[in-house]
Amino acid sequence: MDIDVKARIEAWRAAISKHLQNPSFHREPVYLSEPMNYALRAEGKMLRPALCLAAAEAVGGDWRDAVTVGAALEIFHTFTLVHDDIMDGDELRRGIPTLHKKFGDNQALLSGDTLLIYVYQLLADLEDSKFKRVFRAFNDGAMDVCRGQGWDMEFEKSDHVEPQQYEMMIDLKTGALIRLACHLGGIMGGGSDAAIESLSRFGVLIGRAFQMQDDLLEVTSSSAAMGKSLGSDVLNEKKTWIWIDLKSRLAENELNEWQQVQNGGELAEHHRDQVKQWMLDHGTIKRAQQLIGSWISEADVLLSSSQFKNTTMLKVLSDIILNRQS
Repeated sequence: MDIDVKARIEAWRAAISKHLQNPSFHREPVYLSEPMNYALRAEGKMLRPALCLAAAEAVGGDWRDAVTVGAALEIFHTFTLVHDDIMDGDELRRGIPTLHKKFGDNQALLSGDTLLIYVYQLLADLEDSKFKRVFRAFNDGAMDVCRGQGWDMEFEKSDHVEPQQYEMMIDLKTGALIRLACHLGGIMGGGSDAAIESLSRFGVLIGRAFQMQDDLLEVTSSSAAMGKSLGSDVLNEKKTWIWIDLKSRLAENELNEWQQVQNGGELAEHHRDQVKQWMLDHGTIKRAQQLIGSWISEADVLLSSSQFKNTTMLKVLSDIILNRQS
């Protein structure tokens, strides 16, 4: 990575971290503030705020004007992870115990809900000329995230899910927040309606690529590399694109072998390795990688439009998504 790009990403991370490391919510009661601080200090990749700042820059704005919104996006994302980990029963997130594992479900739920309220306190400080558009878009995006989670949970109870249904779900659950980051960056940077619309579509495509890569890493990476629990999606036959694709291609003896693993009730590392091998043998991983590449290519075409002034960082971030290993 070019040193100037590295410096820019570090500057963005530092600006967002100020909001996360020194939040302005009340310190008491400690029952509430301690888990909130714990969640915020376990910083992730900050992809969503970075996309927001890069989008502001792409339309000719100053990225500094988008920092508060970027921080709000990261805190909202943290709130969703708290609830997601409880629903999935995951024990590790960002390399440390999940909030409910460390503090219990009650504290995790209350602090997660309070993080959401804190997000709206941050947004309330935006300048009046942009507040209404940002607030409305944020609410729509937040509702889409919840709808996506609802579809995800509903799919778990479905015997059959089509790849197109999965794509619709990730466009909401994962893509909505990434799309929102690009959309809000366009607003904060003073972009035209057409530019903001293109940024939103860019976000949808990047969101799909990000989630597909995440699904692949669930099978191909390790808990140490990812910093979160792995394997639960595979054991629970979560209706990801790669699982839908693989299961439609498994031979009868392979399906019977997997059923025996399911009946065993505990997924060992070699079981995940078996799934990975099946995905390699049946071409699932290759097809998933091709889809990721097609989405990234379409996203790159959008950035070539003359309505954008500086898309360097957006292109860098899309490359990071395409090549990430954790």
